[in-house]
Amino acid sequence: MRFFWWMVGLVVLVGGAYLVRPITQFGVVTWLTVGIIAATWSIVIWTSVVVDRVVAPNKGDSRGVFTALLSLAFASMGAVFVIAVHAEAAGQNWGTFGDFLGGVLNPVLTFLSFMALLFTIILQQREIHGAKKDAKDLQDQRSADRLSSERMQFENTFFQMLSIHNTIVNAIDIDRGPSKNPIRGRDCFKDFRDEMKSFYDGDPSADELQKSLAAHDHLWKSYQNDLAHYYRYLYNIIRFINESNVNKTRYIRILRAQLSDFELLVLFYNGLFPLAAKFKEYVEFFTLFDNLPKDLLFNSSHVGFYLPSAFDEKAPKRPLSFSDAST
Repeated sequence: MRFFWWMVGLVVLVGGAYLVRPITQFGVVTWLTVGIIAATWSIVIWTSVVVDRVVAPNKGDSRGVFTALLSLAFASMGAVFVIAVHAEAAGQNWGTFGDFLGGVLNPVLTFLSFMALLFTIILQQREIHGAKKDAKDLQDQRSADRLSSERMQFENTFFQMLSIHNTIVNAIDIDRGPSKNPIRGRDCFKDFRDEMKSFYDGDPSADELQKSLAAHDHLWKSYQNDLAHYYRYLYNIIRFINESNVNKTRYIRILRAQLSDFELLVLFYNGLFPLAAKFKEYVEFFTLFDNLPKDLLFNSSHVGFYLPSAFDEKAPKRPLSFSDAST
C-alpha cells in the first residue's frame, strides 16, 4: 500500500509538471524543482520505514540504513559540486565559487560529526543486541537444563516404581498344600486365569458380561490381598505417567513390556468392574492391551467390552473424562 501511494504521488507530480510545460521545454531549474519535490515526497512516504530500521533493526544494528544515508549524502554533495563547477566555469566567476565551496564544507563537516554520532549509536545497538542474545541463550540453556532435570527426576521415580511393581508381583504366591510347592510371582497369573476360566465355563448365565464379572469376583474373593495391592500400584504408575510432562507413549510402552500375557488377561476382566472405571479409561487411552493375545479371552466377543484403542495405538482415542492431578 505504501509503494502504491508513492507511485501515485510521482505520477501526479510528473503529470502536473507536464500540464504546466511540455517536457521538451524543461530547463535545469524545472528538472531540479521536479527532482526536489519527488525526493521530498519519497522522504515523506518512506521516513517511517527508515526510522523503524534504525530503532528496531532486523540484524542487530542499523549499519545498512546509515551506509545508504551516507552514500546518498555524498552523492548529492558531489552532484552539487559538479553543477557548481560547470556553472561558475562558464562565467569565470571563481571568487563566488570559493565562497560557495566554503559554505558547503561547513555543513559537510557538521554532517560528518552527526554521522560519527550515528556510528556510536550503531556500536551501542550491537552491544545491546549481543547482550539480549546472550540473555536469550542463557534462558534457553536454563530451560533445557530444567527440562533435562525434570526428565531425569521422572525417570528415576518411574524406574523405581517399576522395581517396586516387580517386587509386588514376585511377592504373590499360591499355596497348593503341603504336598506341592507354592507358585510364586508371575506364574501365579496363569493359575488365576485357569481358575477364572473354570468358574466362567461353569456359569450357566447367557450374559457374557455378567459371567466375566462373576469369574473375576470369584478370583477376587480368593486372592484379594495380593490382587488389591497389585491393581492399586499399577494404577498409580499409569497415573504418574499421565500427570508428568513427558513422552507418555514411550513410558507406557516400557510399562506394557513388564506385563505378561496372563497379567493382561486378569487386568482385562478387572477393568470391567464399575470401581475400575478410571483404570478402564486409562487402558483405552494408553492402549494397555496392545500385547494381549485375544485367543486367551474366555470368548471372542469379549473384545467388544473395550474400545478399539485399548488394543490398537492407531485407533481413535477418547479423551479421559477425569483428572487425577488434583486428587
